[in-house]
Amino acid sequence: MTKSFTLLLSLFFCLNSHAIVAPSSAPTSKFDPFKIKPKDIEKITGKKLSFFQKFKLKLAQTYLKKYSDGEMTAKQQKQARISMILGIMGVAFLFISLSPFLGFLGILAIPSAILAIVFGSQSLRGNSNSEGIIGVITGGATIALIVIAVIVIAIAFSGFTFE
Repeated sequence: MTKSFTLLLSLFFCLNSHAIVAPSSAPTSKFDPFKIKPKDIEKITGKKLSFFQKFKLKLAQTYLKKYSDGEMTAKQQKQARISMILGIMGVAFLFISLSPFLGFLGILAIPSAILAIVFGSQSLRGNSNSEGIIGVITGGATIALIVIAVIVIAIAFSGFTFE
């Protein structure tokens, strides 16, 4: 209810209409601020919208649509949590692989980073959540560090010298 009221209030303040007009007897169906068209507003208010007001309406609709589908399903919550855990594990495995005794655990960084990116991107469809974003970022950072390490090792073993 709060989101709907906030969206309606934001849409109201984006239109700068100073006309005082009684509402028409248009059919009052469920109001959806994302599907309303400038012609509908002109019909309701009895005033023609300028180009900039129409542009503001479309801009407000696209901006607010980004935040409208914020409800996560249970599946997306699980995917986001798994993504975050796998991303952090990928970074941990990468740094654990630097020790001489546990170096073999570094191989687990690659699949955990890939899975973190996959689960994180699936959990971010239609909404934004911090756990999914953390999973994608840590998974991507792990992959990037692995690629950089492989390039540095390849340069070191190729006999290339920096002169």
